[in-house]
Amino acid sequence: MAKYFSEETEYFLYVIRCALSGKAVEAPTAEIDWKEFISIAKKQEMYSVIAAVMPSELLPREQAETLNNYSKSELVRLIAMKSELEALEGELEKEGVNFMLLKGSRIKEFYPKESMRQMSDIDILYDEKKRDSLLKIMKDYGYKLYSWSENSDDFSKKPYYTFEFHRELFFDDFGFMPDFSFVWKNAKRDENNCAKYIMSNEDIYLHSVAHMYKHYVLGGFGVRFLADTYLMLQKCELDFDYISSRLDEMKLVDFEKTVRELSVSVMENGELDGEQIDFMVNVVSFGLYGDGSHGKELLYESFKEKSGSDSVAKYTLSRLFPDKEYMHRTYRVLDRAPFLLPYFYVQRLITKTFSDGGKAAREIKQINEIKKKDN
Repeated sequence: MAKYFSEETEYFLYVIRCALSGKAVEAPTAEIDWKEFISIAKKQEMYSVIAAVMPSELLPREQAETLNNYSKSELVRLIAMKSELEALEGELEKEGVNFMLLKGSRIKEFYPKESMRQMSDIDILYDEKKRDSLLKIMKDYGYKLYSWSENSDDFSKKPYYTFEFHRELFFDDFGFMPDFSFVWKNAKRDENNCAKYIMSNEDIYLHSVAHMYKHYVLGGFGVRFLADTYLMLQKCELDFDYISSRLDEMKLVDFEKTVRELSVSVMENGELDGEQIDFMVNVVSFGLYGDGSHGKELLYESFKEKSGSDSVAKYTLSRLFPDKEYMHRTYRVLDRAPFLLPYFYVQRLITKTFSDGGKAAREIKQINEIKKKDN
C-alpha cells in the first residue's frame, strides 16, 4: 500500500496488521519518532495490541520499559476484571436479572489473543425491569453509581473496576435511535448461567456498525473500530442477507459498505482511493472517538435553534435541568412516582457538577471555546 500518513502512523498500522495476521514485526525502514509512535497507540487505545507483538529490541529503552510495564499492569487488571465479572454474573443469575455482554467483551473473542482488545470498561445489556435488583447487587459489591443516562447505569469501584449496564442499546439526542430490541430474540441462553444470553454474531456486527456510526456523527472514530470490523468479517460466518435487511431499516447500508471496504483495505495493506484516504485522515487524526468537540457543537447548535439564545449559562442550565420527557427517559421510576422529579433534579445537579469526573465543567469550557470560534 502506498504511504499516505506520517512514518509513525504508517508503522503503527503495519504493526497492527502484523498482530492481526500473526506475522512477525520487522524493524521500520524509515526513521521513527518512538514517543510519537507510542502516543498514537495510546490515543487509538490499541496499546495492548502493540505491547503484545512489538519486539522490545526494536524500541529505545524508555519505550520498551513503558510497554513492558503496561503489559504487566494490564494483565493484572484483566485477570481481576474477569474474576469480578464472573462474581457479578453469578449474582445476576441469583436475582433473575437477564443480561448479555456487549462490545469489546464479545469482540475480544475474535482477536488472536483476547488481551489484545483493550477495554476501559465492561458493557452489559440487562433487563431494565430488574433495575432495583441490579442497583442492590452493585451496592453490595461496593460499587458507586457514578453516572447514568437515558440508556445506561455506570458503576465504578477502586482501583479500576468499571461496568456500564445498558437498559437500551441506543438513545440519541440527534435522531439516531435504532431499535435493537431484536437482540434478545436472536440470543441464545448460556448453558452455565440461566440469566446470561449470548448475542448472535450478526447482531454483534450490527451493533458495532451502529455504534461506529453514532461516533462518526458525533466526531469520528479510530482505528480500533476498523480492526474490530475486519476481525468479525474474517472470523465469523455472517448471514449478510439478515444483516443487510437490518442495515436497510437503520439506513446504514452505505455507511456499512464504506467501513467494511475500508477496514479490509487498511488491514490487508491494500490501495486506498481518494474517498478512503479522506476518511482515514479523520480516523487517524484524533483518538478512538474522533474529535469529541463536534458532538458538543451539535448539542449547542440544537440548543440555540430551539431557544433562540446563545447564552452559555442558559445552555448549562438546560443540560443540568432537562425537560420532563428527558427526565422520565433517564429515571424510569418517575413513571410510577412523578412526585420524585424535584429529588432527581437535585441528584442530577450534584452528580453532574461534583461526582461525574468534572464532566459538566469540561463541557462548559468546550462550549465557551465553540462560542469564541463562532464569534
